[in-house]
Amino acid sequence: MGIRYFALPMPAPMVNIARINPRAFLSDHHFWASWSDPPDRPEGLYLDKAWRDLQWLLGEPEPPRASYELVSGDVEMTSCGWIPFDRVLSAEQVRSVATDLTLVDLRELYQRRLPQESPDWAAIMDYRRDYVESYLEAARKFTAQLASLGLGLIYSIG
Repeated sequence: MGIRYFALPMPAPMVNIARINPRAFLSDHHFWASWSDPPDRPEGLYLDKAWRDLQWLLGEPEPPRASYELVSGDVEMTSCGWIPFDRVLSAEQVRSVATDLTLVDLRELYQRRLPQESPDWAAIMDYRRDYVESYLEAARKFTAQLASLGLGLIYSIG
């Protein structure tokens, strides 16, 4: 199992309300059921465990890229497990993330972050980059669709 990431579209007028208590929105199945069905409502985004790689890659150099806003945050560890991290992005933030994601070159980011003299560099490039690239492409499509519809989003790492 482990810690995973998912995001859902959020109607722009609901963003500020959802920011008060994101968990209430994430767990409200009636809200999601009442908000039409795809294709009228975009599908969610699931990043599995690639969110950690995307944090690592998009968070450098300081300051982080605009697209880092899509994956920032972490769970809070407790003696009984973890508390999820939930966040809401406005339609403007989603547009900024979507625009930046079109500029992301994973190969360049990996080359910048991993020392090329490392014996595992080539293996990491082949394995991790392909894995992360598929989720990055899903994030590009998801945020582009939301941006075109003027929607915000809500996400959870947990």
